[in-house]
Amino acid sequence: MTTAMTAPVLTAEQVTVALDCWDRPVAVVPDAVAARLAAASCEEVRDYGYGHHESRHFAADSYETRAVRAIFKALVDSHPDEPGVRQFDRYGVGCFYGFVVGISGWDCSTGYWKDGEAARHLSVAGIHVNRDGRSHFGS
Repeated sequence: MTTAMTAPVLTAEQVTVALDCWDRPVAVVPDAVAARLAAASCEEVRDYGYGHHESRHFAADSYETRAVRAIFKALVDSHPDEPGVRQFDRYGVGCFYGFVVGISGWDCSTGYWKDGEAARHLSVAGIHVNRDGRSHFGS
């Protein structure tokens, strides 16, 4: 369970928004944050089939939601026209289907994984902030 994991509080200033090799934004965060978010993204997952799933929803004041909001703030500063990011900027809700990755797992110069298998525990695909202020992970 993620509450047992410790990780520093994430701020938007700690998020590096890089581009992958196909020019899509990737949020690169400290490894401890990435590990906690990756673990949280696996909690109580609902699989809807066709590659769509979501984790449990996290309270508006939870560590996970505060971290997701910090990531969105960094994305707004660097890529305000990304569709789900634009929503977050305007309405406080949104989605980002790019990767959130730990710094040790991502090579910003190549826009690709250093070792994708080894970094799986530092990777989250899909972050969401809902109208009720809660967040969740998934596609």
